[in-house]
This record gives sequence, C-alpha cells and structure tokens, in this order.
Amino acid sequence: MHDQVLLDGSMAFRIAGVLEILSDGEWHTLEGVRRKMKLSRNQIQQVVKFLEEYEFVKLDEARRKMRIEEAVRRFLAVEPTS
Repeated sequence: MHDQVLLDGSMAFRIAGVLEILSDGEWHTLEGVRRKMKLSRNQIQQVVKFLEEYEFVKLDEARRKMRIEEAVRRFLAVEPTS
C-alpha cells in the first residue's frame, strides 16, 4: 500500500512539468529532464520517486532513463468533454 502523500503547489507543478516532457512516450534521461525543468538533483529524485511509486513512469535505473507509462500518456491526452 502506498503512503499517503500530500503535495504542495511546487511539487505538483514539478510533477506536471515532468509529465509534459514525457508525454511524447519516448525515453528521456533523468539529467535531461532535470535540466529542462531547472530542478536540483534532489528535486528530480523526489519527482521520480513519486511518479514511479504511483506507476506513472517506467524507470530504467541502469541507464538513468524514464518514460511515461502508456496508459497514463493516453489518459493525459484525452480531451475534456463539456
């Protein structure tokens, strides 16, 4: 079972930004994402830990790369209905 997580606004903003970068479905290096988002190493680690724990991303720890899970990518791509 996952620990309950309370997100502050800045953490939610970081998560949304990382998901936006990953929305193409391709593999991205952690360092590349960190640089694009202008995050510290600690901040990217926190975001990646959250995204991996809740299965938003697939992480290749050996190659230090990640990509968005396909189901999450499709969910985020759905246009809202009125």
